[in-house]
Amino acid sequence: MTHYISATIRKMKWIFFYILPVALSLFAACSKDESHSGVPIVSSVTLLDSTKQDSAFVRALPGTLILVTGQNLGGITQVSFNGQDAYFNPTYNTNTHLIITIPDNAPTEATDPDVPNTIRIVTTHGETSYSFVVDIPPPSIAAISNENALPGDSLIIFGSSLWLIDKIVFPGGREITDFAANDAGTRVGLIMPDLGNDTGRLIIRAKYGSTMSDGPLNDHQSGDVISNLTNTDETGETPVFNWAWWGANRTNDATLFPGTRGGYLQNIFGGVGADDGAWWNGNRSGNFSDINTMFTPDIMTQQASNYALKFEINTKEPWTAGINLIRFGDNYAYRFMPWSGAPDNKFDTEDKWRTVTINLSAFKAAADGKEGTGAGAVTMGDLLKPDGVVAFGYRFITEDAPVDVYNAAFDNFRIIKIR
Repeated sequence: MTHYISATIRKMKWIFFYILPVALSLFAACSKDESHSGVPIVSSVTLLDSTKQDSAFVRALPGTLILVTGQNLGGITQVSFNGQDAYFNPTYNTNTHLIITIPDNAPTEATDPDVPNTIRIVTTHGETSYSFVVDIPPPSIAAISNENALPGDSLIIFGSSLWLIDKIVFPGGREITDFAANDAGTRVGLIMPDLGNDTGRLIIRAKYGSTMSDGPLNDHQSGDVISNLTNTDETGETPVFNWAWWGANRTNDATLFPGTRGGYLQNIFGGVGADDGAWWNGNRSGNFSDINTMFTPDIMTQQASNYALKFEINTKEPWTAGINLIRFGDNYAYRFMPWSGAPDNKFDTEDKWRTVTINLSAFKAAADGKEGTGAGAVTMGDLLKPDGVVAFGYRFITEDAPVDVYNAAFDNFRIIKIR
């Protein structure tokens, strides 16, 4: 969706700077012979681009800049798309043309199943309607509440244009049609099916297109995983250990943080004053063994922006201060502070596991003695040791504010190729 919006903005800039002046000169030439009489007639709707004006269309997305062509169009007083009034500049209205943008809030089939699908034009000398469909953008997934949810757990899909969904397809081809979507098209709730050992990306199939999650679900024991904290001979999942045996409390107590399959890390501490960088004290870190089997050497030239770190987090207490420095090697770190900018500056999963996704290009070098504040990683070679060896861990520090209490758990650290 972000790529779609960026492309639209670039296109709009090109239209305004290069095409619009030409169109306005034509409008000026025509205006001398205008007469506001006769019933208005719309003959076609096209893009403003003169090279494409032979390609009339009868449907477009909200926000599209269009050229309406017809007869007796001068003196327009009102234009509406499916009943939603649209702003227009009278300068861009002649007897034969109107330049106008479809309103972003124009009703669509997604918001009103009985939408009339018309453009209505009112002039000083009559009005007309023209059949025209305001489409909705294809669906887009921004995040999934818990990509490693257990069967029967509640699952929420966040995104945009999540309307008119036919089905949601889970790994193994499991199709779900029992779900609840909100009117804004920004979230869908459902129950996590039993995926067994199947791992794969979730797909939403809707009337106006399909979309896929940026990472696989049920991915807690694959080759993507840095560590699931489950050791050999422990139950619940195939072990992917790589734990350096110090830092946080490693446990598999399913009653302490319910919703896990095996081992996980708990960081619990308090009474940490401001400007305390002694992460090695008091259960304030997560330390892992280097992994030399996850990647081949050719990974080093790959773009960091094509990959993301994912993991699950569960908070027993609201997180209100402090920084979790998530690190690759000794040179790049991400300042994980989900409380910053949250309502009341509190991050709280409400005792549920939630998936966190961090693009690897967001990991930054140190600057002015502060980790994670400099230039961002460009290639995977910035983040990894030679030949693609993964050196990973995290450290809690404080800066401006103290931490009175912190109690949270982490699980299923993994690196996912998202592009």
